[in-house]
Amino acid sequence: MTDSKNTAHEGRPDKAKPAVAPQPGAGEIEDALAFSALLQEFGRLLSGEYDRRMPMSRGQSAVVALLMEHDGRTVTQLADDLQLHKVSVGAHVDDLAKQGLVERRPHPTDKRSKQVWLTPYFHSVKFLGQGVFTMIHARAIEGISQQDYRHAVKVLTVMRDNLKRLKDETGG
Repeated sequence: MTDSKNTAHEGRPDKAKPAVAPQPGAGEIEDALAFSALLQEFGRLLSGEYDRRMPMSRGQSAVVALLMEHDGRTVTQLADDLQLHKVSVGAHVDDLAKQGLVERRPHPTDKRSKQVWLTPYFHSVKFLGQGVFTMIHARAIEGISQQDYRHAVKVLTVMRDNLKRLKDETGG
């Protein structure tokens, strides 16, 4: 007799049954949906406010943010980090170069490749973008105590880390 817990099909012990997720209660579903809707709305409001006030697109801002962390990346490296196609990232870099914010320079060891660098002009005006972001952040946390704010960031960090582990566990 075959143990039914270890078989997916009758007579086929080589296939395990897929795990069945526990069925959530109505309250759990409502909480999860409300949380998801809140995060989505928060993200839309935050990015919309930033987009409205900044002279560059969200994609261009993402490229600049990565270059601020580590200047001199190639378009391929930027595309990998942003999980975007190289052509899309190349277009963002082209637009940023037209604005004088980045420049392409030959790669020191790979003749086929160019590195993207922030320009001195970018560094002279970056405080403007940082000021906009800081103002939006200050407005978003208005009326929240420092203790509550730090706790919220801590909780969201744990949730993010949990989701990263889930992604790693499921091969996502």
